[in-house]
Amino acid sequence: MKILTVVALCIGAPSISGFNSSPLSSLSSRRPTLAASSLVTVAQTSSPDVVVISPPGGIGEIASVEAARLGGSVKWFVVSAPSLSSSSTGIALTSETLSAIEKAGGSIELAGANADSLLVNSDDGNSAASAVSTWCRGTKSILCTYDGAEEEKRRADLEKSADERGGSEDQMIRSSIRVAAREAVEVAGAGVSKIAILSAEEEMGDEEGTEQKGKGFLGGLFGGNAVEIPDTMSEAMKGTTAVVRHGELFGAPESSPESSPFMGGPRREPILREMYTMRSIRIDPTISLSGSVIAGGSKTNRVAVGAVASRLGMEKIEVPKKSGIDVSLSSFAGTETPTEEEWNKEFSRVIELVASPSGGANLFSAEFSSVPSTKRLAEWIATKWAPAILRSYDIAGTRVGARAVYALQTDDNTVEIVWQELVDFNSVTSGRMIIKIEDTGMTATRGPGNASDGFGRISMKPLSGEDILVRRLADAASQAIEKGLATKSKVSAKEAAAQQTQAKPLTTLVASSAASAPAEPAVPASSGPGPRGAGARRSAERTRGTRRKNPPSSE
Repeated sequence: MKILTVVALCIGAPSISGFNSSPLSSLSSRRPTLAASSLVTVAQTSSPDVVVISPPGGIGEIASVEAARLGGSVKWFVVSAPSLSSSSTGIALTSETLSAIEKAGGSIELAGANADSLLVNSDDGNSAASAVSTWCRGTKSILCTYDGAEEEKRRADLEKSADERGGSEDQMIRSSIRVAAREAVEVAGAGVSKIAILSAEEEMGDEEGTEQKGKGFLGGLFGGNAVEIPDTMSEAMKGTTAVVRHGELFGAPESSPESSPFMGGPRREPILREMYTMRSIRIDPTISLSGSVIAGGSKTNRVAVGAVASRLGMEKIEVPKKSGIDVSLSSFAGTETPTEEEWNKEFSRVIELVASPSGGANLFSAEFSSVPSTKRLAEWIATKWAPAILRSYDIAGTRVGARAVYALQTDDNTVEIVWQELVDFNSVTSGRMIIKIEDTGMTATRGPGNASDGFGRISMKPLSGEDILVRRLADAASQAIEKGLATKSKVSAKEAAAQQTQAKPLTTLVASSAASAPAEPAVPASSGPGPRGAGARRSAERTRGTRRKNPPSSE
């Protein structure tokens, strides 16, 4: 196994130095020296293809290595917790990975800074913001992720006493990443691609209060010398940003000991890690998956997230830069990694969904063979089905926030269920569910509220009680069939024949010379003692079910 020597830029030291580490080094030891080089030397480096800004390890390392494997010039800027001691270490890669990077013509440079050095004003001599700008100048794409901030906080807590633990290093790292992203975007090349990797429900538009609390804490920590911190990653990246969301993460970067295929030591029956058995992927618009697949416990392979992020950064996936696409990535069972064609196919499908009239916010669909009258079915949903559901405790019991209030038939084949909430003691429409009746089916999509009240965009998060209505819509489709408002979808003759062929068990008959001989009846198994349990058989068949004509004599 070779050791990759990468260039370490450390904010505060007089020179750039190379470093390496053991292939089995832990994540806590794989950290750049947090002390750094002069800006004159930094300015001599060429403009990179991809700049990755992240905590140590995790998705940031995977995306950096994968982009280099694709032939890119990569600069990985690592943001570490401020309380960690300095160490001169690096990342360790296998000889296969090094050969692939060399063959593709890729390269990796590594730099790092403490989180607190990015949160002070750029005029301060301890600020690392100006060094980030110089190092990232001219980049073609910027990739940012928070993955690893919680792990970095736990590692920082190991160096503290029990009384000192419980700080907000993870919040500080997140804020520092946004500051570094802003500095990198300001000096990036024209038409820079911006990719943010976030968790399922992160930064969807209602985290303003949380961010303001974090800014207040950091402002108190650094006093009047604190730098202005963007609230979200999109604000830090200024403009259209491609967002890739993930569920519960699993898997580890190549240089981590946890990237070994087998769990534990040598075993008679080895157990493979999930990162090798769950490589199949599915990509969907986040707006259609909020509150269901991703938020409902879906898992995502870190390797898959790093792969899609690096391909977006290297423009290997065809996505319009001005689209601002927001997608969710889920991992499923499968041992084959997605090919370039599969990645592009998944994104093409998502782009088509987002470009559809529903904007990708599809919640429910049901197929019918036919609908005799779309107007009658729409009237039944608006006047019978929806009012009964809205009066149920699950919906009517909502006391805080938006609530589904009433249903309105807006067209012969369209019904809208309206959500309202109180804003400054005024009732405003904050969202809708649009139920569309077609000749062969029924669909439900999430719609926006009133634009004049500030709800003109489709909510990224599910509306209150939306999941209940979606489940009840399945019952509504069944009731419509029972009431004759729709005809059940029929399976074609060819499909029915294929299903019967698959369901019919195959029987193999074997003819032999002893086929004419009567077979002895099988002896039923018996768990109790007795002659039957020992294998004894009756000599003659006993008559059953016939009543004796003459009672037995008493003699």
